Amino acid sequence: MFYTLPNKNPDNRGVTRYFTISSAPFEKFIMLTTRISLPPSSFKKSLLNLKTGEKVEVSGPDGNFIVGDPNKNYVFIAGGIGITPFRSILLELNHKNKQINVQLLYANRDRNPVFKGELEALIKKNRNFKINYFISPSRINDKILSSIINHKSSIINFSFYISGPEPFVESIEKILKGLGVKPLNIKLDFFPGYETGG
Repeated sequence: MFYTLPNKNPDNRGVTRYFTISSAPFEKFIMLTTRISLPPSSFKKSLLNLKTGEKVEVSGPDGNFIVGDPNKNYVFIAGGIGITPFRSILLELNHKNKQINVQLLYANRDRNPVFKGELEALIKKNRNFKINYFISPSRINDKILSSIINHKSSIINFSFYISGPEPFVESIEKILKGLGVKPLNIKLDFFPGYETGG
């Protein structure tokens, strides 16, 4: 969804941002998750100064970053705050008692990735759900992705979902295509304005 927060002195990025919803549908509330760097942008300052009950202009929702068939096999690739849509998807699948056939590659700047506890709790209930962390300076690169693809019995049966800062998403997409993954089997969800996440 796109969110607009009025600001009398916005920086060059303006007063509108795009955030993926991180709450799952069954949770019955809208949760947004973002990283606030120091110093914060003018938009993030406005966000921090919001009071309970104040209104925010919103448009959407938009996009097709969803799992249509939970019986298929997926590789989710998250760069930093790009974990947000995956939290929503994974918790909803678990809530509906659907098998989670997912290998999650999660790149993060430090050893405290967002939602780590919630995600790891899902492993106990889903034997086909695996998480691999890549903590900076470790990165998800062509060797890692090639190794994963080579271990899949039939790459055509796997869908790759990539979410994170725009440079991160573009880099991973390029590697996957170079390794023979068809565009039809790749879905993207990038966050403009963030630096690369791993």
